[in-house]
Amino acid sequence: MQFDFIGMQASYLALAREDARPLVKAISQRPAIDDTCQWATFLRNHDELTLDKLTDAQRQEVFAAFGPEPEMQLYDRGLKRRLPTMLGGDPRRIRMAYSLMFSLPGTPTLYYGEEIGMGEDLEADGRMAVRTPMQWTAGRNGGFSSAPPGRLVQRVVPGACSPEHVNVVAQRHDPDSLWSFMRKLISIRRTCPELGWGTWSVVEQDQPQVLVQRCDLDGTAVVTVHNLGAEPATVEVPVDPGGDGLEAVDLMADEVVTGESAARVVLDGYGFRWWRVRPTGDLAIP
Repeated sequence: MQFDFIGMQASYLALAREDARPLVKAISQRPAIDDTCQWATFLRNHDELTLDKLTDAQRQEVFAAFGPEPEMQLYDRGLKRRLPTMLGGDPRRIRMAYSLMFSLPGTPTLYYGEEIGMGEDLEADGRMAVRTPMQWTAGRNGGFSSAPPGRLVQRVVPGACSPEHVNVVAQRHDPDSLWSFMRKLISIRRTCPELGWGTWSVVEQDQPQVLVQRCDLDGTAVVTVHNLGAEPATVEVPVDPGGDGLEAVDLMADEVVTGESAARVVLDGYGFRWWRVRPTGDLAIP
């Protein structure tokens, strides 16, 4: 597994600018790796969110968008925050960001707590800000330990992202929770070998805030569309331009959306779509 740090940093620059082009450039310039290896795509790990591969000006753009206060930054090169707080808790943007990460060619990688939208403890020293106890329940210590709170190596996250507000138990019983969304996203991603082994390309269109990707493998393809911008957008997505008898199936809704050569896609702000392109009527392929 090769962790794609350059792609990760370009993702945050793209999110800050609401412009997909930095991410497209980073993915396009990935060096070749052996067929037995995979790129690991991610938005967070256990250290600072390093931005060391960006230019000084680009790094300041990301700082301004997602960590403008000095206590949010670390080592002059990174951020000590988690994604939900960086995105202001906006559920549309949070879901779009994770969908975007899962749609990139490679293997998606999650840091613990991302599946429920955990926050950080900015009062903790350095990298410990994102190494807080897992928030299993709303109970003492977030259900992580029965020890007295004062004996924990690291306290639980306080405030709006505390276990009282963000925990696994509550989200597992809520069909509209981030946990439920992530579960569905993981399930869909596991049906898409194209994203791990297929040939990746970008579908050209004239709206820089929208990224249309396509991965082809053995006669099928996965097409994903992501709007990185807050404003609605409409794009034309080719489905069967060669007239090869292909149709598109919405993997989120599990329904055929088009049998035409192209489809007009209307996206809300931070909207996204996942489609499989397959031979028309081939029910053996989701």
